[in-house]
Amino acid sequence: MLCARTDSSGIEGNPTVFYRLMPGSTAQTNKLHTFYLQQRPDNGDTWADIKVNHPLDFETIKEYNLTVRVENNGAQQLASEATVYIQLEDVNDEIPLFTEREQETVLEGEPIGTKVTQVNAIDKDGTFPNNQVYYYIVDSPRNEGKDFFEINLQSGEIFTKVVFDREKQGAYALEVEARDGAPSARPNSNQQPNSGRSVVPGA
Repeated sequence: MLCARTDSSGIEGNPTVFYRLMPGSTAQTNKLHTFYLQQRPDNGDTWADIKVNHPLDFETIKEYNLTVRVENNGAQQLASEATVYIQLEDVNDEIPLFTEREQETVLEGEPIGTKVTQVNAIDKDGTFPNNQVYYYIVDSPRNEGKDFFEINLQSGEIFTKVVFDREKQGAYALEVEARDGAPSARPNSNQQPNSGRSVVPGA
């Protein structure tokens, strides 16, 4: 919430003032009525509180320019306008999402350290480190490929940790996770980074 106050004490009769939030022609200037204005008296002054109608999204609009008009009801009718600049701060509310991949293959007998593929996830947050993505292999008993592959933390490149023998097993499903670089701003996140998972088929 933003607050503004005017002083009409220098005007004859000390008239009451009224505020209006002027409509704009773009979303940034409140065409969509993202903001609204409420007047309130306080110790003989009249304040204008600018409030939001719905949550703001940094990734959609990063700043707003609002025009506030103030008028009086006295015999000496006066009016003026002021521009209020609002800059949003990015919060970590986006989840890294993996791009789709085709089935991957690796030849049996290839040496340890052979590159199999590279995964990629996109975090739509607007600033670092909220949109920085790190990659992990999910450490779970259900992840059958976790002991046979390793992943580069920053690039998402996946390499072999063993020499494969097709006669022992012909395919492995590998579950990977992407985490962003800051505590999450989402509800019930317990200050942990946002994360998303994906299975690399046929590795």
